[in-house]
Amino acid sequence: MPRSAYERSKGVETVTWREFPLGKGIALSILDESTAAGRQLKGQRLLDVLDEAAGLPPCKLTVADRPQRHRTRGGKLELKTYGYYRIAWESTPQRGTIRIYNLTAIRQQVLAPKVFLETLLHEWVHHYDFTGLQLDRSPHTSGFFARIRDLAETLGVGFVAPPKREAPSTAPPEDVVVSGTDRLRPGGKPPPQWIRDQVLALFGHPRT
Repeated sequence: MPRSAYERSKGVETVTWREFPLGKGIALSILDESTAAGRQLKGQRLLDVLDEAAGLPPCKLTVADRPQRHRTRGGKLELKTYGYYRIAWESTPQRGTIRIYNLTAIRQQVLAPKVFLETLLHEWVHHYDFTGLQLDRSPHTSGFFARIRDLAETLGVGFVAPPKREAPSTAPPEDVVVSGTDRLRPGGKPPPQWIRDQVLALFGHPRT
């Protein structure tokens, strides 16, 4: 990971708005939802408000009515994924999407309202990092979590955000997926044209 992206992420603790996001009522109403369909509908409304207020490209939300992806070891839960953010990277980052699982990993119970909303805000900050701050990575730095808290407080739901924290390493976060026409992470160099021509000759054009 480029050190500059990590340092920039760590150094920014607030979200910059073009206009104040009038999404407090929507954010609070999400806490009253428990169905995947209801959370997806109201969650998308909130994302639309945030994207417009911050001047970002749209971000699409999918709430899957299924258990969280997880891994066990020795019969005990070792890792679980609340959701993830995917960004399509072409000449510039665009087409951001968020996916959140509505059921817990093991017991398959409905995700607690506060946890769902915090996860939604968490993943949107990844969207802000790529399309607003123009970072080529979105690491879980102390600045990243400060931006989540700043966003939550702006929306009047600061009680859903965890205390300021930081990931123990600079490894890429597991809840971010970057895709593009060359299947490279941003900042990488595309393969030479002759290699791409050979790949297309052998396998045909990539699916759209």
